[in-house]
Amino acid sequence: MADIQTADELIRELYRHRKVINHLFKKKSASFDELTEIADGKEKEILQANARGIISLQEGEPARLDERLLNFVEDFLEINEDIRNFEIDESIRILKKTIYLYEIDEDSKERERYLNRVKRNLNSIGRVIRKNAATLSALVKQEYKTASSIELKKVKIEDHNEQAEKLLQLIQNAEELLENPFFRVVQDEGLRTIVNELRGNHLTMARHNLIALRQEIVRFINQIAELDRQHKKILQLKKYRDLYELEVRTNVEEVFTHESALFFDTQLRFQTMLDLDYLRGDEGLDIIERVAIRRQHKMRMQLQAELDIDGDLLDPQQQKMLHIDFGKLKRAFFLQDKDLFHFVKEYDYGYEMTEDQLIKIYCQVALIFEDEMDFGLPKNPFDDAKQIELNGKQFAFIRPKVAEQK
Repeated sequence: MADIQTADELIRELYRHRKVINHLFKKKSASFDELTEIADGKEKEILQANARGIISLQEGEPARLDERLLNFVEDFLEINEDIRNFEIDESIRILKKTIYLYEIDEDSKERERYLNRVKRNLNSIGRVIRKNAATLSALVKQEYKTASSIELKKVKIEDHNEQAEKLLQLIQNAEELLENPFFRVVQDEGLRTIVNELRGNHLTMARHNLIALRQEIVRFINQIAELDRQHKKILQLKKYRDLYELEVRTNVEEVFTHESALFFDTQLRFQTMLDLDYLRGDEGLDIIERVAIRRQHKMRMQLQAELDIDGDLLDPQQQKMLHIDFGKLKRAFFLQDKDLFHFVKEYDYGYEMTEDQLIKIYCQVALIFEDEMDFGLPKNPFDDAKQIELNGKQFAFIRPKVAEQK
């Protein structure tokens, strides 16, 4: 960091800007005004943190922690999700070189310095291997469950599989390095403790975890392949269905004949009698209202079905009937107190109407002005709706809504 030369000075600066560092570490980025508020309005403190290399503050961009400080905190807390196998590889290379320097240098002080470096690198190898193995295991399970597509799952899982293979190879390289005579010849209790901990704990546990992880990765890859195969099969079946070739180009009928999976069965529905005391309560009232609305909608659908008229069957007199002024008919209906069926039946059209023609007029008026009609919903929900019967056919009791009556 800029102008910081000693550890004491670094610690002092970190403590001085601890609020800003903590805020940026949690939020990842923040505006200059936001940091000024965190620093109790001291803009100079934010500018000094930038000058000392603690934060990165560039014009037009939000402030962030310096990359070196961010990596240090994440590494110390072991919350960085990066798989840094290259660090292990580099530590092994430095270890080999340091051991060689220790063996050829006769200066006791230099040998002591080389020995401390060996210990430091051994601790680093153990820490990074343990962290990488745990992070890989968590990422594999998380990304298999959360990846948004089959192709994305496949790419990520295969990448993690390669990383697991590389980490297993690095563990083997570290174990081979620990067989160096240097670790048996040097009489240092601290070094022996570190080696035993690394060999018996970190490397062994990481290898067992990675072997289990690779087996799980293989299972995930097989599941992804099966999902991909099923997805392509479904797309092909959909294509055949859209082209009306499903029965011709597949054996779907034969499969359904021999398939007894519950997935293809009709959903079972059970009807039970409701308790009258329950229906009299507030919750029962909600059920009654929904049933009443559903019955009204069903009546409208029946009326619409009766409106379908085959034009080829109409004679000239019937075609003339279709030009009736329904607006005038509606106004006349709303000025009297009869129901719609009896009104249509008794209305003067200027010429005689057949029974079928009257029924069609009745249906048309009901549908055209349905928002202004009351389709015979009963006052008491437990009674049947009023209906009119003519020659075996039943017709809803339709009246103008109260707001429309004159």
